[in-house]
Amino acid sequence: MEKLIKRNTVFKGKIIDVYQDEVLLDSGRVGSREVVNHHGGATIAIEDFDGTYFMVKQYRYAVGEELLEFPAGKLEFNESPLDAIVRESHEEVGVIVKDVKEYGYMIPTCGYCNEKIYMYSAKVERYTKQSLDQDEQLVVCKLSLNEIMDAISNGVIKDAKTIILAYHLYSDVMK
Repeated sequence: MEKLIKRNTVFKGKIIDVYQDEVLLDSGRVGSREVVNHHGGATIAIEDFDGTYFMVKQYRYAVGEELLEFPAGKLEFNESPLDAIVRESHEEVGVIVKDVKEYGYMIPTCGYCNEKIYMYSAKVERYTKQSLDQDEQLVVCKLSLNEIMDAISNGVIKDAKTIILAYHLYSDVMK
């Protein structure tokens, strides 16, 4: 275990905060840790009436490329992960969901960030109107689970949360 001795706030933003921490190691020595604090996010695999899953294609500025992902979003202040996926299903895809199943969470970058992404699947209850954020640009498409797994195997899907959630879906099918 490591014990926090001193924390210096390097940056406070809308999505992340960055800290430079001084920690006491088990050995008695002092170490330095850079930590990104993130409020977390949630992702959902939404199965349509025909058995396909909604995916979104969007340009991700931080990595400089368009990625194919399950719908997802960051948790708003005091928002539960379940509320976030219900909101994101409506905003990004334009559906109301039912039969929600939780798969726990994944930690995308444990070496320096405390972000947790909660994973869910659900079925379409009904269609509604898509309601994207003002700065959000994405294209919605649908793929079968086999197509998703092939896209992962072929390196088309690179997003970790999508890969892990697809694995959970595939495991459910194989049971």
